[in-house]
Amino acid sequence: MSTTLRETTLRELAAAGALRRVCAAGQVGGFAVAVFCGTAATETYLASTRGEVRVFPNLTTLAAHLRRLGIEQFEVNTAGYEPARVRKARPDRARALRRTRTTPTQPRLFEGTS
Repeated sequence: MSTTLRETTLRELAAAGALRRVCAAGQVGGFAVAVFCGTAATETYLASTRGEVRVFPNLTTLAAHLRRLGIEQFEVNTAGYEPARVRKARPDRARALRRTRTTPTQPRLFEGTS
């Protein structure tokens, strides 16, 4: 299992200037944020709310997120990148959403008023 850190910790490290290197590391389905702090030679990954390594589907969303955390410069390593879905498809939810959609009531309000 990879060592992870929470978003608040990453924000604090960035504000303190303790980040030596930040890298967008290619993963299956997108990119993870790998962080190198101080003299440590090992990488630490940004965690999701569930504690797993957070995977961003593309570099645009990753860059926007890092910028919000106060990190404006990072490297990109595409070695392990494989295009895929970040989340599994949920056809059951798609069917349920289609069943909940209704037709607008406004056209029916004006029927019979002439």
